[in-house]
Amino acid sequence: MLIKKLFYYAIISILASWVLLFLWWGFSGTPTSPSEWTCKGRGRNQTCEFTNFCVSRYHGPFIVSDNEPPSINLINTGEGEDIWFKPKTLAHHTGARYINETIFVYGFYSPFHFSHFLYNSLIPLYSTMKENNGGTSSWTLRGATYWNQHTTLDMDIPSSKDIVLDHKDVLTAKQLMTPYTPICFAKAVVGSGNRCSLWYCDGQIPSAHYESFKSYILNESHTYNNKCSSILHKNNGNTRIGILNRGKTRHITNLPELIEKLKTLDVSISTFDFDSGCDLKSTAHLVEDLDVLIAPFGNGLGSGLFMKNNSIIISIASRWYNEDWFKWPMTAIGRRIYNFECNDAKCQEYDTELLEKILMEFHIKLNETELQQLLTQQYPVDVLTKYVPGQEWKIIEQFHKDASRRIDVDSFIPFLSEILKVDTRNVSYVELCNNKQCCDDDCAGPLERNVFGKHNAWSHF
Repeated sequence: MLIKKLFYYAIISILASWVLLFLWWGFSGTPTSPSEWTCKGRGRNQTCEFTNFCVSRYHGPFIVSDNEPPSINLINTGEGEDIWFKPKTLAHHTGARYINETIFVYGFYSPFHFSHFLYNSLIPLYSTMKENNGGTSSWTLRGATYWNQHTTLDMDIPSSKDIVLDHKDVLTAKQLMTPYTPICFAKAVVGSGNRCSLWYCDGQIPSAHYESFKSYILNESHTYNNKCSSILHKNNGNTRIGILNRGKTRHITNLPELIEKLKTLDVSISTFDFDSGCDLKSTAHLVEDLDVLIAPFGNGLGSGLFMKNNSIIISIASRWYNEDWFKWPMTAIGRRIYNFECNDAKCQEYDTELLEKILMEFHIKLNETELQQLLTQQYPVDVLTKYVPGQEWKIIEQFHKDASRRIDVDSFIPFLSEILKVDTRNVSYVELCNNKQCCDDDCAGPLERNVFGKHNAWSHF
């Protein structure tokens, strides 16, 4: 009985010691200065600047204040994906390490996807840092990630350490977890003002910020990544053409035919493969000297950022599917962008394997007649209604978007030749757009927002 009591006394003494130690640690040392903040914008495009912004493993991001700070959206996409951030509020704190620098609190959207990482995540952060005098000694803090697959990211911006809140995101030398010893920064800029070049963002990214980012990446020291394969098919010609194909979905099946026809023009020709894993700098250096990039609609078109100013991007659409996503950032960057469409049966590949894979995801097994209807019809809604009522278009659009495709080469060559006739020397991008020489007819929205509108990217407010 005595031993049992002594054991309890020992446990109580240890706990009391820990409590006293915690109280001593919390109330001794230099008090952390109170935080203040000012905000601009409103709603989802609000950004706030804090003084004495702190972060620790125990508290996460926090401030010392008797007042409650606002919630700030960190994601640069549409309203449905907003994630709101608010630092924890403490009435008292001591013992923090102080860093006389600015920390930028940001959010990423689907960073495993190259173009979402670039246009909805990294460049909005870079643009925010440019506007707020960020530099190589500035820190960053990832406050939110929408759809996180814990991807190794090329945080190629002029900044110092990148604090993350999830240990699974510590994947490069730049990332570190929140520290056990609290750190307080002289200033924090929280949020990017919901800025991007897409229709769903409230804020804008100036074209000058894209140009600055491009120059920064191309001037950084670079080790060639041999996963980025390139094949030269013709080395002489006044116009440099690069063709990017995809190995799985959206594959162009008659590329050899296209290359042979292109050889008759005054062009050099290279083909690229990004499928094996191409880092940001290697991608940039592969395309930096191109005059024309030809690629199926998708991620690879995003590399157009690193091409020459007023260069040409041609998106190869599949039969029955077209999308203008890349026209939005490219009209802010300054690239002439066009869709090449062919709704003729000769441009369609009957991609049975892809269709069956999509149907399997919806747990659907069709008979042969139904399968042929989905392969050959533009609007086969009735075939799917009895299996997945209300979800028919999810399947149809996914199949039309990802299906392999053929290029109508006989139509493509004059299409390209007409675009190449335009002399862009000593002509501004805005002037080209005024002359209807920077985009095709499916471009009214991007041009109004990014070139001609009140808050366009070229005469930034």
